[in-house]
Amino acid sequence: MAERTPTTKNWLMFPLLPNAAPRQNWLWLAPYVAIGIFAMAMLILTGLLQWRELDTARSALEGDMHWAERTIENRLHAHQDLLSELGREQEFKQLTYESFQVKATRYVRDAPEIQAIIWVDTDGKVEWVAPNESTATFVGEQLSGVRLAALQEALRVRRTVVSPDYRDDTQRPTHDIILPVQRGSADIGAFIALQSLETLLRATLPTVFTARYSLTVLDAANREVLSNSSVKPTDRQLSGTISLELPNNRLGLNIVAYRVGGAWLPFVPAGLIIILTVIATITLIKLRQHARHRAATEEELRAAYAFRQAMSESLITGLRAIDLEGRITFVNAAFCRMTGFDESELVGIKPPYPYWPPEEFNRLQHNIDTALAGKAPASGFEMRIMRKNGDRFDVRLYFSPLIGTDGQQMGWMASMNDITEPKRVRVELERAHERFVTVIDGLDSAVHVADVQTGEILFANRAFQNIFGFDTVGRNSAQVTAPCRPNPEWLARDPLQISAEELPCELFDGEIQHTLSGHWYHLHERAIRWVDGRTVRVQIGADITDKKHIEEVNLQQQKRLEQTSRLITMGEMASSLAHELNQPLSAIANYCAGCVKRMQAGNYRLDDLLAAMQKASSQAERAGKIIRRMRDMVKKGDPNRQPIALEELVDEARAFADIEAQRTGTQIIVDLPENLPRIVVDRIMIEQVLLNLVKNGIEAMSDVPFERRQLSLQAKVVDERMLEISVTDQGHGLAEEDIEKIFAPFYTTKPEGMGIGLAICRSIIEFHQGRLWVEPRREGGTVFHFTVPIEETVEVTHE
Repeated sequence: MAERTPTTKNWLMFPLLPNAAPRQNWLWLAPYVAIGIFAMAMLILTGLLQWRELDTARSALEGDMHWAERTIENRLHAHQDLLSELGREQEFKQLTYESFQVKATRYVRDAPEIQAIIWVDTDGKVEWVAPNESTATFVGEQLSGVRLAALQEALRVRRTVVSPDYRDDTQRPTHDIILPVQRGSADIGAFIALQSLETLLRATLPTVFTARYSLTVLDAANREVLSNSSVKPTDRQLSGTISLELPNNRLGLNIVAYRVGGAWLPFVPAGLIIILTVIATITLIKLRQHARHRAATEEELRAAYAFRQAMSESLITGLRAIDLEGRITFVNAAFCRMTGFDESELVGIKPPYPYWPPEEFNRLQHNIDTALAGKAPASGFEMRIMRKNGDRFDVRLYFSPLIGTDGQQMGWMASMNDITEPKRVRVELERAHERFVTVIDGLDSAVHVADVQTGEILFANRAFQNIFGFDTVGRNSAQVTAPCRPNPEWLARDPLQISAEELPCELFDGEIQHTLSGHWYHLHERAIRWVDGRTVRVQIGADITDKKHIEEVNLQQQKRLEQTSRLITMGEMASSLAHELNQPLSAIANYCAGCVKRMQAGNYRLDDLLAAMQKASSQAERAGKIIRRMRDMVKKGDPNRQPIALEELVDEARAFADIEAQRTGTQIIVDLPENLPRIVVDRIMIEQVLLNLVKNGIEAMSDVPFERRQLSLQAKVVDERMLEISVTDQGHGLAEEDIEKIFAPFYTTKPEGMGIGLAICRSIIEFHQGRLWVEPRREGGTVFHFTVPIEETVEVTHE
């Protein structure tokens, strides 16, 4: 009995997978909401901190502005107090030039913004200057412009006036502080302090203040008068203006705080928060996508597992897996159904297996040993096994290596097919094949099948073997059938270029003569799909040697009949031809007799004799042409189709027809278009057709008046292949029943006719792939039409 090892159910082939977890989408939304709330809180907190910082900076600016305003005002009041003191002393004549120099010079040294202090008279002429070394002005200088106007205004209002700003010698903004002095009620002059605005700001405000703020002095028209820096702050959120109310001159000091750090610095915290939020969001999205992908992968794996298990259970092919020792590790439902054993009865056992028949033990053991050694044939093992109930049946077992996930072989996979029914069908097919071969071998036609790619003959019946040999199967078709094989250019298609969708496909249908035996065969060849799916050529050859012999005899009979018809035509025209020949012969006799008489009498001139002999020669050529045409018309020969101009054929036929036409008084009208293409015909045959149709037309008009006896020949190009020729007469025409029978052999409407002329004409035209038919004319008479092929032209393009 088979050795059995306990094992779990198919754990090797179908490992257990975890169940699918229920989806809770709301859990994925919570991190997004938390990140959003955190980002909003951080942005709000950052905004509050920046607002607080800005508010602190504004408070500091306001304090600095208040301090600067008080400092500048105190400085300006000190200047005015000095001038007032000097003015009082001058008013009471207590101020001498020396004391003025001492006081003014000492004050100018302490106040560097004061360039000089001067005393001017009421006309604006400088009388005193302190300090003496000052270059801002000099004694004797006359004030002018805005300075003089400001002096006059101060004398008029009798109080301190500050002049409008003007540029000194160094082009720096400067103004005059003017204090008018009166003695009694009369103006005696004025003390003037020349003050530099730039030095005022530099001396009044400390360096740390000017470094922190941008200072700009504006006049009453809000025009910039002075600035402590050429760099203008771009951010004016922290700025303010101090109004300097000077007497008669209002100035403004615009203070703007320089930005600490770059313009982008306030946005850095918010930017970092946004960037971190985006990174966190993207990371979360990627994690969610990864989780979804993993869930989808697990779902696909679960579906693939279910599908593989369902496929394994629904296969009709039995599957069995064994390890490297031959122990069964897996069987599918189909294997169990075939053997009748349950899965639990098979999994885990070693050879011999319970489904081995006792009589087959040795053979089956050899097969399993061969498979475990890795030497199982690709075609598998055909064996007989046993069901649980003892029934035997035939199977075919295929082995293939079973590779694990680590890439190592873990056993062998076997697929088992029940071939009991296929074996029965195969036997039936073999019998049907024998019947088919018997029927094919009974045919008189030679049949063989050859592979398109290799040319190998796959099948040949007995008739084919009788012709080409009994060892033809397996040989090359091109070599075997070389004496009776169509050229490749005769084939309708190249067999190697035919796709499977185009099958079946016609290749050749024609007649070929065997070069060795001389027999004629009608070959019919097609490309079809063979039983194994490849493309093959099927050729059926029927021996038509007897048929060709009969056709050749009929052709000879036709030629003799055509020649007889031409002889009959010549016989019917014998009298006309004799009359036509009599004229040139009589003329020749007369010319010769006249020459002989003159020569006998000795009364002749050489020129006269030469002219008479030339005329006799011309008449002889005329008679020779008539005889040559008669000889060409009646001589026997094989058909010879060659390109020829239609005009030449019409001229040749008309040479004969004119004789009969002159005798009957018929007018032949030839109306051919110019530049007609040449036709490819047998000249004698088509002349016979033209002459026959013209002669019939002349005879049809024998009873009509002479003025109506007109016969016309016309031609036109029908298409690129055919030319149509028409012969029209004005006779009495044909009855309707005659039109239907006129081309039948031995049917005639003439009392002495034989009824073969038009039948031969139709056979000649059909031999040229043309058509001959008749139509009645409305005005009376008949029109015969026939078509002949046009010469093919080949256009060559020179590059």
